[in-house]
Amino acid sequence: MRPLSASQLLYLWDAGQSRHPIDRALLALALGLPEEAPDGLADHPVGWREARLLALRNATFGAQLDGYDACPRCGAMMEFSVDGDTLLAALPLPADDALIELDGGQWRLPSSRDQALALAADDPERVARHLLARCHVAGSEDISAAQAAALEALMEDLDPAANIRLGMHCSECGEHWDALLDVGSWFWDELGARARELLHAVHRLALAYGWREADILALSPARRAAYLDLIG
Repeated sequence: MRPLSASQLLYLWDAGQSRHPIDRALLALALGLPEEAPDGLADHPVGWREARLLALRNATFGAQLDGYDACPRCGAMMEFSVDGDTLLAALPLPADDALIELDGGQWRLPSSRDQALALAADDPERVARHLLARCHVAGSEDISAAQAAALEALMEDLDPAANIRLGMHCSECGEHWDALLDVGSWFWDELGARARELLHAVHRLALAYGWREADILALSPARRAAYLDLIG
């Protein structure tokens, strides 16, 4: 996975302002995976998108992931520190054509396209039902609530990167829980912070030297920092 350049970072930050998080993720992957056909990115399983986005995030911003989550029992904020590359290596990716069988029926894994269309439903239960209906391949589609829950669990087992969870422990009350790592939100927050740094650098160097934005962004980070030091 190649890291995003300075110009790509600013383009993505600008273009993604009004887009849905799923579209932002796919736009980022179109930049990071130029060998992939852009129209086909949305057809991979959701876990493929999340894992590839994590790989792009690690390549662009570094592997270290430091954050915190609130204990669901006492509310205390607990910190975590994870190596993104190690996490990525522990997330197996299923084949695009992987199938799940349950009580005579077959389902494929949800894709970004399925996820985006299912989100048009107006409540979580209908979203889940719509998603399962889109992923139905063969056999009976009429399943009970218990079967739907079992099917969702099987999908998560087969595609763990679709819902990345970090084991947490509260040092205050002893509670254990799983914190959901939203790769898209994490990536977008880091992207925004880096974009603001780049815009500030462009502003200062353009005022000092009269250079164009494209010329400033084309500089290596080390040279950009050296020129910023020179102007104080």
